[in-house]
Amino acid sequence: MSGEQLRTADVRIDRGIISEIDYHLTANKKEKTIDLTNHFLYPGLINSHDHLEMNLYPLLGKPPYKNYTEWANTIYKPHESPIKEIERINISDRLLWGGIKNLLSGATTVVHHNPWHRFLSKEKFPVRVVKEIAWAHSLASERNIQKKFPRRKQIPFVVHAAEGIDDFAKQEITQLHQLELLKENTVLVHAVALNKQNINLIEGAKASVVWCPSSNLFMFGKTSPVDKLKGKVRVMLGSDSTMTGSATLLDEMRTAKSTGLASAKEIFEMVTSVPANVFNLEIPKIEIGAIADLWATPILKNDYFENIFLMKPSQITAVFIKGQLRFGDRSLSELMGDSYAINLNLSEKCIAYDIFSLKKKIEVKTLVKNSLWKILFSE
Repeated sequence: MSGEQLRTADVRIDRGIISEIDYHLTANKKEKTIDLTNHFLYPGLINSHDHLEMNLYPLLGKPPYKNYTEWANTIYKPHESPIKEIERINISDRLLWGGIKNLLSGATTVVHHNPWHRFLSKEKFPVRVVKEIAWAHSLASERNIQKKFPRRKQIPFVVHAAEGIDDFAKQEITQLHQLELLKENTVLVHAVALNKQNINLIEGAKASVVWCPSSNLFMFGKTSPVDKLKGKVRVMLGSDSTMTGSATLLDEMRTAKSTGLASAKEIFEMVTSVPANVFNLEIPKIEIGAIADLWATPILKNDYFENIFLMKPSQITAVFIKGQLRFGDRSLSELMGDSYAINLNLSEKCIAYDIFSLKKKIEVKTLVKNSLWKILFSE
């Protein structure tokens, strides 16, 4: 069930909320049931950092780099492929692709680090997108970053910081502190170039960090010193976009685990309770009264937390948003209403989105190198 109190039980969902958890519940008239014997049920995950419309890109650049500005100056060529073709694609289609990326990994809530678009509020958008945040891209790209900081202290302020390995990246923490932008509601994305002084500043301010190990290792061959942050600073996990990061949040979780800097349970908390606390969200739980954002997987390993790290999209049995099935095994398609069949690694699945119509609208030659494209259309 929840990982803390594992048990075999039935779960009833009523109007998007978990209404009952008990043994041998009897289905009421018109209720639909799913047999999840030999499965673990997980609460929906929270991806704390993504640029939703940037997930059509392949990995860009020729690393290693010293900092993010060096990378940006190298790759930003708007009149050349692949940027030229991808930026011409309708923004709603690009955002939808980013939402599907998250849905396929059991991520039901995403923190989008880019301008808000009304399409993100649509009821049928694949995942929840956190709206109540303030953000700036980075110190280097903002002329007056202080104006971006929220007046209300309960609103999280998200900013790329210390993204690199040189002194330029390292001094950004001190600079944020001097600008009085390092506060309890500050969320620092990446935070690779940290020393003892920087860590003390972050801890003293009670700020938070989003860890994106795949992106960091790709660009710099090094990632945030999460082992030194644990117990001092709230640490979350984010996938970043496919320009530098993982295909899915599940891949990002595996990369995080492979670093040896955090345990399976700690990483699970980085995609559930910790970001919920930072972004003022309901903590993902499987309990009566909780929102039914859930996903189910077969049990391949008896350890509830370790089992997640064996999962790929093709192995996920079902993903629910507020009790509505959005992605799962093809045998469950009748529960979805309008559904579309797809094959992932020879596994028959269904999804609540017309993947193939979307494919026709967004297909350009550079997409064959996109990591999510390979999952959906090449495995």
